[in-house]
Parts: sequence; C-alpha cells; structure tokens
Amino acid sequence: MSARCATLGAVSQRSPEVRVTLRLRALVAVPGTGPVTLDVPAGTLAALVAPPRFGTAVARVLVGLAAPVTGRILVGDRDVTALPPPRRQIGYVPAGGALLPQLNVRRNIEYGQRKRERVHEVADDWTTTVVDRLELALSLTLLPHQISAAQRFRVALARAAACLPEVLVVDLPAGSAGDSRLADLMPRLSPPEAPGVAVLVCTADPGTLAEIPVRHELVTEPSEATR
Repeated sequence: MSARCATLGAVSQRSPEVRVTLRLRALVAVPGTGPVTLDVPAGTLAALVAPPRFGTAVARVLVGLAAPVTGRILVGDRDVTALPPPRRQIGYVPAGGALLPQLNVRRNIEYGQRKRERVHEVADDWTTTVVDRLELALSLTLLPHQISAAQRFRVALARAAACLPEVLVVDLPAGSAGDSRLADLMPRLSPPEAPGVAVLVCTADPGTLAEIPVRHELVTEPSEATR
C-alpha cells in the first residue's frame, strides 16, 4: 500500500526534508489485523481506515493505553512502544471527546495539562493561544452539554494540543461532528516556530476525510472482520 503526504500550513514553507515524527513499524495493534508500516511526518495529517471497533483499539495502543501484539511505535528517534502514556509525547482525542461533564470548557482544556508532569508558563501561554485559534474563547465558562458537538470536538482538540504533543491521535468514528473541519484545524494545533504536529486519524468510514491523500487501510482477517 502506498501513501502520499499532505503537508499542513505549519510546515508548508519548510525544507522538503521534513522530520518524520510518527513511525509505525510492522505494528500489529489488535489480534486479527495485518501489520501497519506507516510514516507520518511532522505537520502532516494522515488517516488509518479500520473496521468498526478496530480503529479505537489501534488508537489506544498508539497512546499507550494498551500493548501491541507485535511491532514498534517511534516518535522521532525514540522508540515509545513500551513507554507509559505521559512519556510518549502523543496527544489523544478519544471518540466523542471524553469531556468531563462537571467541568466547564476552560477546566476541561486545562485538565490535560494538570495530568502532565511538565506544566510550565510556556504551556500556559500556549493554551490561551490555542483557545483563540480554535474559536473557543466565548465558550470557556460553559459546560459540555451547553455547546454543540462540533465545539466539543474542538475542546477535545484544544485539551490535547495544550500539552504540546509531537503526535496527535484522533479516534473519529463515522459521522462524528467536526470531521469536515479537521484538515483546516490541524495547522492551528502547534506553535508557529514548531515543525507542526503529526496527526493520525483512526476512522471506520472510508469516506471520512476523503480529501486526505495520506491513507492506510487496516487489513483484517475474514474471521475477525465479519464478527
């Protein structure tokens, strides 16, 4: 399978020798699936198309919430396959956003930083910037149920981006709100001086994000795919 690279605005004027940020090497994340070998350079948006339930399982393996069957996950030159989630520098947007219903938008976004070990003034300043970039400034005092599904999606993106990850994994089920704007939102998720965040979207819908030329089909064994 071949994959072409679509570079986002954050790195569109950089050298063609873009630093590869996320590399999957013969990764079998879930029993019954074929190995995935894929490069997602910094500042690139890619899609991993998988049957229902497999996409979420792959996303959880990438961020360290589950162990792979075989293969390796690399961020830059670091092999993060066996590292715990806080040490991977991989942000995660779960299906539906997984916002905390009792916290307002501001506190949901800040929650991700509080869970990280390296909270500092630069990250705080960046959080303010990403809130503005994702058009959430007027919603900061509202609870998740008081905003639209598309806004909840952007809150989840902001929460992940606030931790300054090198890689962002998005679990995007078919028909999820916010997917039509995802390609436009990605350049807003990293500081101007950064090479851009590598974004991998795990989805079950081949038509989702059809405009993204970097695509990989997750192959499943017939016995697994038809269960």
